[in-house]
Amino acid sequence: MNTNKKFAASLLAAALLASGSAHAGKIVGVKVEPPNIVAGGQARITVDGEDEGICGLRVEYGNGDVDVTRMAKDKDNFPRSFMHTFAGAGTFTITAKGGRDGSAFGCTGEAKTTITVAAPPPPPPPPRHNRPPVSNAPPPEPSCPTGYVLNKKSVNMKTSAYSCNATKGAQLPSSGMECPSGTAYYTNTAGTLLGCKAVAKPK
Repeated sequence: MNTNKKFAASLLAAALLASGSAHAGKIVGVKVEPPNIVAGGQARITVDGEDEGICGLRVEYGNGDVDVTRMAKDKDNFPRSFMHTFAGAGTFTITAKGGRDGSAFGCTGEAKTTITVAAPPPPPPPPRHNRPPVSNAPPPEPSCPTGYVLNKKSVNMKTSAYSCNATKGAQLPSSGMECPSGTAYYTNTAGTLLGCKAVAKPK
């Protein structure tokens, strides 16, 4: 007797499940907005269908991510929307189809669409510092005022210092003389020697 009751209960459960699956919701379409995004951005996926009963909805995003949810007439009706973030670039096929959710059989029907995910733009280059151009021009040749001749042994190529010796009848220039950068004009008391001497750089 107990065996018969169990058998009858099994038949009834099977009939109910078959009846439920026959009246499951049906997937009729899926769309994605926007269809083109940049990696790291979100898109809205909307599944449309017919509300005929309780069923499981499975959404595959094409990148390995999946959402499974239960649909129920007058409660979780179609259309159903999902927000999803696509981390990597590429073209992905999004598939909406039936998927069992607990005791709910999968919805009938299937729909697909695609989304294109572009790689993010490269970061901007670091700011460039405006540095003065480096001059490779050689320093100017030492020059002496009228009546003075260059003392070639005094020329220092590193500091640009040099001196000039007076010839007979030479007179000190009233305005001194122009010296290279890093040097300063000097003369002796008698006026027989003048030139440009190196000056110490400030610390």
